[in-house]
Amino acid sequence: MSVQRKYVASIAGFDPTAGAGILADLKCFEQHQVYGFGICTALTVQTDNNFISVEWQSANQIISQLAPLLEKFETTAIKIGLIKELSILEEVVAFIKLNNSDIALILDPILSSSSGFGFHNWNTTELTRILTQLTLITPNYEEMKSMGNRKSVEKAASGWAAYCPVLLKGGHHPLLPGRDLLFETPDKVHVLDPIPENIFPKHGSGCILSAAITANIAHGYSLNEACHRAKNYITNFLNSNTSLLGYHHH
Repeated sequence: MSVQRKYVASIAGFDPTAGAGILADLKCFEQHQVYGFGICTALTVQTDNNFISVEWQSANQIISQLAPLLEKFETTAIKIGLIKELSILEEVVAFIKLNNSDIALILDPILSSSSGFGFHNWNTTELTRILTQLTLITPNYEEMKSMGNRKSVEKAASGWAAYCPVLLKGGHHPLLPGRDLLFETPDKVHVLDPIPENIFPKHGSGCILSAAITANIAHGYSLNEACHRAKNYITNFLNSNTSLLGYHHH
């Protein structure tokens, strides 16, 4: 008889290619042997390399999808991806924490699609209120530069770590590509060096990394270990083929 799996959720956009967003997260959750729920924040029209349009869901629509799941299932961790604006994010996070303050929340702040379509600019001052509710935020180098008001990216991430841990992804780093930095606190930093493999760019890699971290946290791993295990997973994903749409395997 199989062991009951942990329940996790992805609050993210619907990508018809299944390379990013909810569908990609659910593939990732299944490989990590957690049971994943999918809550839609946006309906997108896109391919792997061309973003065409988006139809956003309101805070009420998102919460309506989420509420019955949280009421019935003991959900351990939730990943939040694409969402329209900070006011909606703040309302959704407040609802989750009101229902269960112990749920781990991992935020992947998507400011633009991998094909270059810009979604929004988030104001750091407004985001600070939300950071205190999070288990982890996972900006890439360019996102941190934008949200950190163009300061030193590492210094901006260290400042945020006073509110919640920050995984500064290094995939877009101009000097050290692939080296991630986990700011567990402003003074406690873990270096996640790139694994020497053949790496091929993939649509949705940031979504999948944060989903893998979410699954590993649900399994009880420490934040540092969850991030290292997720980095191994995403390396396999990036190395799975030469196209923009990768294959999931653990």
